[in-house]
Amino acid sequence: MAIHTDAPREIAPDSLDPTQSLELLFKEARARQRRRRLRWMTFALAAVVAIGVVMGVTYRAGGSSPRGSSAGAPLAAKTSAKILTCEGAKVVRPVNYIVACADGGIRLTQTRWSTWSTNEASGTTDFAINFCKPYCAASPISYFPNSPVHLSAPLATKNGTLFSLLTVRYEYRGASRLFRFSFKGEPSYAK
Repeated sequence: MAIHTDAPREIAPDSLDPTQSLELLFKEARARQRRRRLRWMTFALAAVVAIGVVMGVTYRAGGSSPRGSSAGAPLAAKTSAKILTCEGAKVVRPVNYIVACADGGIRLTQTRWSTWSTNEASGTTDFAINFCKPYCAASPISYFPNSPVHLSAPLATKNGTLFSLLTVRYEYRGASRLFRFSFKGEPSYAK
């Protein structure tokens, strides 16, 4: 009785002529390349799904996005000025707001807005900034609690009316400092 299987057989290299040997090597190289591509595509797909899940959870959390949330008292009907998050969402009265989208090194945390109107918004925040000394990656973020924050200079943009100037006054080493950030010039602020 004979048993036949399709299991790969070892072929002795000296039993093949040179062209068959090269063909076998190229065939194996192509198979390895296909397996490598499949592994990378699987990894990339898993990464995209994971990012999508995280972004979906963040979006559904209603304000835990990196740049800000829309928590706070509802606005009067005439109020239309907003501020953009890093994701491009228009928000009002964000409790947490990332100013420097690239690295998150400047942000407003635990913000309490006392006023929010069409022309300006004021409140207090725990201002956070990375001074990048000796360099940004090695520098910790410094926090300045209860710092007055102000939004002003609303502009009519393709995204509606948006505040274009952020100022924060904070105390650093016994001296009062002013942080100013203008959103003018960002593509989202174009008409």
